[in-house]
Amino acid sequence: MDPRMYFAAMKGSMEDGDFSVVDHLTKEEENGYQVTPKGNTILHVAALFGQRAFVGEVLKISPALLCYKNKKNETALHIAANVGQSEVVSELLSIQGQETVLVRMKDDIGDTAMHKAVRSGHIDIVRILVKLLLDPEHDFPANKAEETPLYLAAESGFHDALIEILNVCKEPTHVAGPSNRTPLHAAVIQEHTECARLLWQWNKPLCEESDIWGWNSLHYAVKQGLTEIVSDMLGWKKSLAYLPAGSENDWTTAFHIAASEGDALMIYELLNHCLDCWDMVDSNGQNALHVAILKGHNETLLNVLSLESIICDSLVDEADNEGNTPLHLLAASGNRVPQMILDHPSAKKMAFNKQNQTPLDIALSSTWTIKKEKLVGDLCSINGRLGQRDFKVKRKTETIGNIRQMRKEDDQDKAKRDKIEIEKIMKAAQIQVVVATLLMTVTFAAGFTLPGGLYNDDSPNKGMAILLRKTAFRAFVISDVLAFAFSAGAIFIYFFMADCDVDEDEECKRDWFKVLRSYYYIAGILQLLAMGAVVIAFVTGMYATLANSLALAISVCVIGCVSFLMYFWIIIWV
Repeated sequence: MDPRMYFAAMKGSMEDGDFSVVDHLTKEEENGYQVTPKGNTILHVAALFGQRAFVGEVLKISPALLCYKNKKNETALHIAANVGQSEVVSELLSIQGQETVLVRMKDDIGDTAMHKAVRSGHIDIVRILVKLLLDPEHDFPANKAEETPLYLAAESGFHDALIEILNVCKEPTHVAGPSNRTPLHAAVIQEHTECARLLWQWNKPLCEESDIWGWNSLHYAVKQGLTEIVSDMLGWKKSLAYLPAGSENDWTTAFHIAASEGDALMIYELLNHCLDCWDMVDSNGQNALHVAILKGHNETLLNVLSLESIICDSLVDEADNEGNTPLHLLAASGNRVPQMILDHPSAKKMAFNKQNQTPLDIALSSTWTIKKEKLVGDLCSINGRLGQRDFKVKRKTETIGNIRQMRKEDDQDKAKRDKIEIEKIMKAAQIQVVVATLLMTVTFAAGFTLPGGLYNDDSPNKGMAILLRKTAFRAFVISDVLAFAFSAGAIFIYFFMADCDVDEDEECKRDWFKVLRSYYYIAGILQLLAMGAVVIAFVTGMYATLANSLALAISVCVIGCVSFLMYFWIIIWV
């Protein structure tokens, strides 16, 4: 586009000295319009910069520009709606007989001007466009992503735009959006409570619609903790609480969702409307307590249901499709057994799942930790006897004795492994301290036998390095000092490791082993840095002395840098 044309559209000037927009537009109607790299005409540019009067004058001369599209298939109306130029939008829609066609035109992604206005949050433009709405189904359809302006307003929480659109859409229109979600889905998922309530009041059956994953708006409201929305929906239709969420072979319920989130207020709300919803199981045959344990929220659910002991009894002893009771899942999770379950005589402490395992069997099969010891202690303290996998029933004291013996053996094995590991570390440290000492000696010597030599005459520079002004020499000096410092640091750590005594206490030994391993890693890193610095010092020192033979100097640098590639290859692949 001619710069004068673009400037005229940007400033809204039809005449500028000897330049006339009228003359150019008259010629372009026959020869084709000038456009920017994005395909924007002078009308697009004027719309972008909000030049209403200029837009009106241009359309009087070239009405065809009104529906002209750029490379993204956007009209000037799309541009104006997107950037919030409401006066330009009014001017573009003032052309009689073209307004309906214009508001229905779509760009590359299927957006109309209304999509642009809603997505950008321009309520004044939304109000202008809504006045032209005659047929909601056709005037404001979904784009290629299945998003309608209604859906976009709900998803973004654009409450004012939602009101304007719903005032026109007296009857429910096309409401399925991305993933078959309704605008109500979008508002609930984004936690826009006011928008969700507005949509629900407009079309209550929307809350029964499921997305492609089988979740309706109530399920998402439960998950998001929107108790007011859930209360409204269940007040309208209690049966919503019993609708499954998910596919035919993998589904859950609203009560299970609340239990998995550990939301006590939501659990109370669901029970307030549907007292028997706790009795449902999911596709795995698991009740709400199973799910709460898997998510680590068992205490919350038990506290809520503690008012009804019969309910608690039923949940505690119920087995899922694999034969696992909530106690089995607690054992598998390694968490402490809540006192409420310990006190429940109805808990099936000898229950075997389909793998012939009791809760104690599951607990004993995991790696020993302090957490596990407490768990096993809880399981052994439960009144009654716990069956083993071999169906032998042992007294509680015998079981605890066996557990302590197993733990003692475990600790002994771990102490042996730690001792072997310490011996390996100390042997490696003995070798590495020799290497670090050699590096330190070499770098110390290099510091006093500088490449290029020293001035020996009687000049003011006597005793100074001859190559001092060369960059490569300075790099040599710095890298040599770094190598010396890193080597000295590594030697200091190795001396510290060898000089420390270990307490006889087992816990102190374990702590010392951790510290020893950390020191060993730090010393190793310092030694690697020292080795790298030595290579750099060698390469830069050679370069400084061979600078007059550039080819030879570069060859030395390349060969030296190959060593770094070798280091990386060893670390990564070996």
